[in-house]
Amino acid sequence: MTSRSSELARHERSALYDSVFDEDDVGAELVVRHLIELGHRRIAHITHQDNSNARPSDLLHVIRAEAYERVMREHGLDDEIAIAKTYYHEQGGYDGARQLLSRSPRPTAIFAGADQAAFGALAAIHEAGLSVPGDLSVAGYDNTQPAALPNIALTSVNQDGVVMGGTAGRLLLERIQGRTSAVRFSVTPSLVIRGSTAPPGDMRV
Repeated sequence: MTSRSSELARHERSALYDSVFDEDDVGAELVVRHLIELGHRRIAHITHQDNSNARPSDLLHVIRAEAYERVMREHGLDDEIAIAKTYYHEQGGYDGARQLLSRSPRPTAIFAGADQAAFGALAAIHEAGLSVPGDLSVAGYDNTQPAALPNIALTSVNQDGVVMGGTAGRLLLERIQGRTSAVRFSVTPSLVIRGSTAPPGDMRV
């Protein structure tokens, strides 16, 4: 949140506050469709849990998880839906991945709802003696700077934080200058494909 009159990454509609947010359902759909197109079927998801008083439909982690489930069902993969509810930080991703890896059969791909959780998932996968993307593909969300490091090379959703931050700042200045009507500004995300995602091992030539 940048001020009481300008909010960043919040989805709720308000007649009082400006809102700058990413189209999280679009971003999550890009990830899941990418994994399905690679040939994955057992695709799991790590989401965030909290005790927020906001409406579930306004929470980005809920939107991302619901989009994951929707795309899986659209492709007839209802029985493969697997969600670990932890937290959007490295420990949460680590714990979530350990939970998912205990499933039988285990997933061939994990979509973490945030890069920080994906980093923890990578640690858990390597600790289990598995490789990425050889044994599991992993994708995140936010396209943080560490995701692009060669030793991580994480496929992730880019929500153009520069545009979002710049827009939030511009809207705040407009408020200071006297604008009273609320503005909602959305950013369409894109998928940045890197080395952490590949076809399942049994599909490679």
